[in-house]
Amino acid sequence: MEDYPEELRTPPISVVSVVGCPELHQTISSFLHAEQPPINTLALPDFSKISVLSRKQKDPLSSSHSAAGILKRDWLSKHRTRVPAAVAALFRVDCVTGDPAQWLQVCTDLENLKAVLHGRGIKLIVILVQTYANEDVNEDLKITLRKRAEIDAKYLMMLVQDDTPELKQSLTRWDMKLTHLPAFFNFLLDDNFLSILCRLSSTLAELCNTYYREEGRKIRIRIEKRSFSSVELNIRYCFKARA
Repeated sequence: MEDYPEELRTPPISVVSVVGCPELHQTISSFLHAEQPPINTLALPDFSKISVLSRKQKDPLSSSHSAAGILKRDWLSKHRTRVPAAVAALFRVDCVTGDPAQWLQVCTDLENLKAVLHGRGIKLIVILVQTYANEDVNEDLKITLRKRAEIDAKYLMMLVQDDTPELKQSLTRWDMKLTHLPAFFNFLLDDNFLSILCRLSSTLAELCNTYYREEGRKIRIRIEKRSFSSVELNIRYCFKARA
């Protein structure tokens, strides 16, 4: 079994993408990966990189040829590492409450992200990052932001960044090794920050479950509507519907 790649030796793992505020990516990614079940993270430092989330255009010359066997070589790996079920868009509070140019940039980033995700069923959550606990966003602005993102109220979250020197030093020293992570977090992170990470994790897990359930339903409908030219193709669709 050790000769097989990880995706064939371990259970399926959800993957989410985190965009913006790159200084928080290591903390969020490591926390999510330490959860049970774990969640993989595709971290993008800023919104200029969201094109990697775009649906790949199929080569028209090869579209008529089915892949040999049951699954394409990297199908399992792709859905564990490169095709997110949900995207968490992180914005600094001062960018939302700042001057009109900053607000316009936030709106532009959201519109571009929605365009990339359009028609793919990928879920969206927006996180406003506060440097200090006393930073706040008035309710009218939150409503406007939710409408821009087209999300429900529970998918707009506030996160107060823990910026203590002890946390930064320990993140570097431990390199966020998963074997140390649970005790490490309980020791270093204050209850508020930890509770926010737990809430974020549970919300992303909920969105992932919804995404994969909807994708499975789409594939089952596809199975019912078409006839298959080969046993392998039939098995492929059935496998994807249950994966």
